[in-house]
Amino acid sequence: MLGLGVRLVARGALWATRLFYELGRDGPALPDGPVLVVANHPNSLVDALVVFCVAGRPVHPLARAPLFERPVIGQVLHELGGLPVYRPQDDPALLGRNDATFDAAVAALGQGEAVLVFPEGTSHSQPELAPLKTGAARIALRAEAEAQWQLGLRIVPIGLTYRRKAFFRGEAAASVGAALETGAWREAHARDAVAAVRSLTAAIAEALEAVTLQLQGPEDEVLLHAAEALYVAERGLEAPGERDALATRLPRLQVFAAGMNWLRAQDPARFARLAGAVRSHAARLSRLGIEDGELPKAQTWWVTLRALGRDGLLAVLGLPLAALGVVAWYLPYVAPRAVLRLHRPAYEAIATVKLVTALAAFPLVYAVWLALVVRARGGLALAVAAILLPIAGLVTLYWREHYEDLRADLRAFALSLRRRGLAEQLRARQRALVDEMDRVVEDWEVEKGSRPETSAAT
Repeated sequence: MLGLGVRLVARGALWATRLFYELGRDGPALPDGPVLVVANHPNSLVDALVVFCVAGRPVHPLARAPLFERPVIGQVLHELGGLPVYRPQDDPALLGRNDATFDAAVAALGQGEAVLVFPEGTSHSQPELAPLKTGAARIALRAEAEAQWQLGLRIVPIGLTYRRKAFFRGEAAASVGAALETGAWREAHARDAVAAVRSLTAAIAEALEAVTLQLQGPEDEVLLHAAEALYVAERGLEAPGERDALATRLPRLQVFAAGMNWLRAQDPARFARLAGAVRSHAARLSRLGIEDGELPKAQTWWVTLRALGRDGLLAVLGLPLAALGVVAWYLPYVAPRAVLRLHRPAYEAIATVKLVTALAAFPLVYAVWLALVVRARGGLALAVAAILLPIAGLVTLYWREHYEDLRADLRAFALSLRRRGLAEQLRARQRALVDEMDRVVEDWEVEKGSRPETSAAT
């Protein structure tokens, strides 16, 4: 019975992760056979859950040992096949146990399984990678060496990117990169095992940099999303009123990030002018209640009216069930906020605290409601409530998101009608900013084309 409960908690954690975030993957699922997954680590325990949800096959995550002792979190890690890592800052006396952890990781790889390692060693909220530890390289090389270099172990980098990562219904995307063949380091390992570890670690760092947004600070991250949103809206790269999922946008965001870094290094003054203009324009749109650069197009008012009518109808039809969902699920919805006020965790641990609190609060409140219903109305009412309450919760979620879309559309449409001159002015400003972005891209392409190695590669 206890084992069933642990499995339910773990499955509940994965389901809650899919509900908490809009999840997506850019790239293929993990290949079959032995795979060492290496990922960046911006969101504490949630990173492992996201990888598990999008990987396409089970993975054994390595996680710091104290997490295995915590309620709910420890149960989830055990059920997912997690392996504890002992760090000096946690308990120096237990460092010797890492040998057993490495043994278990190597054994799992030897049996054709997938193991997940976060080589940065600790979770953090900086957009750039922290210096990597050597553990992933040592595990990979040892696994191949013990198999006489016949294992065929591949190291697959996964870049995790979040949008509003601490908030319910934020976005999480995994970018799966090209695999590294561990066997390529066979000769280097035979010559100098320590140097081979350093070389493979450097290759892992390069592979992770290719699948993550390498920025210079949180301000860059805000600027990146603002610039990309303005460009996409102005160039019509998405359907009107729609927004691509984060996983779909990742390749484009990576190009924007690389372009930002190039422009800052090549022409800091030009970068500062363009960045300031983008921030100013985005801030002005935000004050008007318009997000993501979605200024109304003057010629699409009938399309806008039809969209408003559709969203308005959905909002009205869903209102009764949404109201029931608000009443039924309000307490567990706000419970994570209360826990955050008490514990005040680090920013990268907020989503983990919210998920763990929700995993406890929602089933508890559900059970209380069912107990009240069966006491007041009997068995038939219990069956109806057991089905209706979860449906009402999902309708509430759907209604909330469409209501926000409806409000945004109304604000944009009102701007086009009541302040036509301002709307035209903002459109002209946005068009000028995007034209400047295109000129930056042209200069970047010219500079890249002037490099001999770039020209040869293309």
